[in-house]
Amino acid sequence: MTKVKSPMTVLRLASNLFTMENQQIFYPFIIIVFINLLILEVLYFAPRYPLSLFFNPLISRMWGAEYLQYPLNLLLLPKIMYYAQIVVFLFVTSILTAVTVDMIAAINNDRPAIFKDSFKRAIRSYISIVIYAMLPLIFFQGFTKGYGLLIRHADKIHETTGFYFWLKKFVFYATPYAQFIYGIFVTALLIYIPVLIIIEKRKIFTAFFVNFKVLFGSFWLTFFMILVPSLFFLPLLLMRENINALAQMTAPEIQIWIIALSIFISTAINIMTVSSASVYYLYKKENL
Repeated sequence: MTKVKSPMTVLRLASNLFTMENQQIFYPFIIIVFINLLILEVLYFAPRYPLSLFFNPLISRMWGAEYLQYPLNLLLLPKIMYYAQIVVFLFVTSILTAVTVDMIAAINNDRPAIFKDSFKRAIRSYISIVIYAMLPLIFFQGFTKGYGLLIRHADKIHETTGFYFWLKKFVFYATPYAQFIYGIFVTALLIYIPVLIIIEKRKIFTAFFVNFKVLFGSFWLTFFMILVPSLFFLPLLLMRENINALAQMTAPEIQIWIIALSIFISTAINIMTVSSASVYYLYKKENL
């Protein structure tokens, strides 16, 4: 294997695995995207018959009957899709990224990457993988509460000029970008857990602690290895923050296109980061 000197080397080695020779390694990406787009389509048509028979009472009770009508139904769509994606991430995306890890290990051992075989091996660790997938959500819950306190304190600032005024502005406008950086940090902190579960057959609690041993001395390489592909999500973040202006310039349906694009990009980032972590772990295992 090529000597690893930088995050870009790891990313290049990981991306080189995605070839037509190893075409089944694309299957997890395709399946995750397909399931999410299918859910998006169902939610988009939720206010229409026959889906309305199930969805209309739920939407009316939770958000109000006005959100069944155009264009408010499109304003609600990102929120419902967000919760749906959490469920998909926990129970589907998590295991399919684990399948990717197994296929990378197979390629590293000069074996063919066969989706069916890797899925059979990965599913044996399903409980550990799902528990791992819950960890970032728990971390984000803590961040949300902590940043919420910060926002409430900032809201008490009444100055209209000067340092504290700009500090208040910064706290409010930096929210999505703080979440973005925090997400990369948490991902880097936990990224080797699924690799250890699949490659080393570790249980979740053992993998959690061994993960930090792997990170020792290589945290910043891991951090930038995740940061680089994650930067492709920044334009979408900017679009989300200016969605009202975009909707006025175009049409309310821009929400759908942004969600669909985010599904493709976030899935690609997720697959690439876990692939890079697998490649780097195998490199360390063989060379250190």
